[in-house]
Amino acid sequence: MTKKVFYRCCIILVLAHLFILGIYGTRKQGFHEDEYYSYWSSTGKVALEPRSVFDVRTGYEIQRQFTVRSGERFRFLEVIQNQEEDVHPPLYYLVLNVVMSLLPEHFYKWFGLSLNMLCSCVILWSVLFMLYSLGGQKYHAWAALSAGLVYILAPSTISNVMLTRMYTMSAMWTVLYAFLMARVVRDEGCGRKRFAIYTALGTLLCFLAFMTHYFCLLVPFFLTLCYCVSSLVTRKGTGRMFLYGICMCCGVALAVCLYPASLEHIFHGYRGEGAISSLIGANFKELSAMFLNVLDESVFSGMMRPVLLLSAAAFLFCCLKRGRDKMVVYCMASMHISCIATVCFLIKTSLFLGDVSCRYFYPVLALFLPLQVYFLCRAAVELTLGKRGRRIICIAAVLLICTPFLAGHIQKKVLFLYPENAERKEDACCYAAKHYPLIVVYSRKTRYYSWFIADQVWPFEYVIYSDYDHMIEPPENPLLTESKGFLVYMDAPAETLDALTAANPHVSGYSLQNKGRFFDIYLLE
Repeated sequence: MTKKVFYRCCIILVLAHLFILGIYGTRKQGFHEDEYYSYWSSTGKVALEPRSVFDVRTGYEIQRQFTVRSGERFRFLEVIQNQEEDVHPPLYYLVLNVVMSLLPEHFYKWFGLSLNMLCSCVILWSVLFMLYSLGGQKYHAWAALSAGLVYILAPSTISNVMLTRMYTMSAMWTVLYAFLMARVVRDEGCGRKRFAIYTALGTLLCFLAFMTHYFCLLVPFFLTLCYCVSSLVTRKGTGRMFLYGICMCCGVALAVCLYPASLEHIFHGYRGEGAISSLIGANFKELSAMFLNVLDESVFSGMMRPVLLLSAAAFLFCCLKRGRDKMVVYCMASMHISCIATVCFLIKTSLFLGDVSCRYFYPVLALFLPLQVYFLCRAAVELTLGKRGRRIICIAAVLLICTPFLAGHIQKKVLFLYPENAERKEDACCYAAKHYPLIVVYSRKTRYYSWFIADQVWPFEYVIYSDYDHMIEPPENPLLTESKGFLVYMDAPAETLDALTAANPHVSGYSLQNKGRFFDIYLLE
């Protein structure tokens, strides 16, 4: 395959990727609670929780807390301050603020999706050219394209884009750094000017990775460590190795100086202390069983063990066949070691949150999955090279590799779409058109749940937030005593509504409409 044909195939894959993401984007009906935080914190607004134990707001007022207002565009200092008060670095949220500031006073799910789609396209392009640059064999371009095909089909890729958080941008820096390290190793004897460019790019990527997500530095750290160890063992390029490593550390140090709150987040924040405690004392075997089970079901559709065993055999076979090209073998081995070490570290330090826990691994999977596919394809080509029917065998190998990921779509393994919210939002619009107020009854211990349903309360003219105690004896308020009906989101026993029913002569009873993760939905008429 010529370079020209390869470039055209890459463009086709990118367009196919955008098409698939667009299809799933239109099917996204709700948001994970952390996505609400992403939008809110990117606007620089005040907290969304109820201001008092009985708080009356308008749906439009609540919606505006997720939008950048006309006179408050590009307010980066407020965005940074929001992240300082939380546990994350600010880069992703600053970029999201720029996107949202282009259309002030509006909220669209495509703000976050478009940003993630752009990052994912950069990831795909980088994966294709990184694997293509390994070269060395007639069919290596087909192997690189097959890896790109699996990347765009993998449910984990689409789930990562559907989640408006910093994980897609983290994956982008991870893959770009791996691509850079592959070039550094391949151009080991390059001139000083080119090496200076590589070093500057590596420093910049480390800086951007740290400012996006602290865990984003794990793969770059292990890749750089492999480079240092290799240089010390071979005693080649040790001077450049030390210079390169020092510059990477300087990139991280510069990020810490510009964002000193990072030290508080890493060592003293609730996530930092929890991660350190888990790293020191948690049972790795138990954590592995939980996290790997989630990865098996959400990423590999229950076929993780055979896929990994097959890819491991293919990796060893490729290393043996490519034994004479030590640089290619090194690139293969260092990327695998870095991915596996990062997965082990994440298992030891991450919070287990059920199926959505796989989001911590999305940046690693963006590099790891294409690598496995690449080696499987290369092994299939090597085994069938010069034999009849090799094209059929190679096509069969690609289809076999795609099976777990195609099965993931059939089994609906793409996360963060929340199709169940479509009916709730439709009901909300229906009852808002009847001028029914919405009542959100929350528990004081979990009052922050009230913002997990934010997009469902926007259509209502009046939204009443009340804690459990105040709804047992509802206050004298015309909205409670004179309305013709209510839609109620309840984080409390159904009997709590008895007092409200008795206080309003227009309401005769209540019925359960829907059961949700955080609130049960009742209709009072």
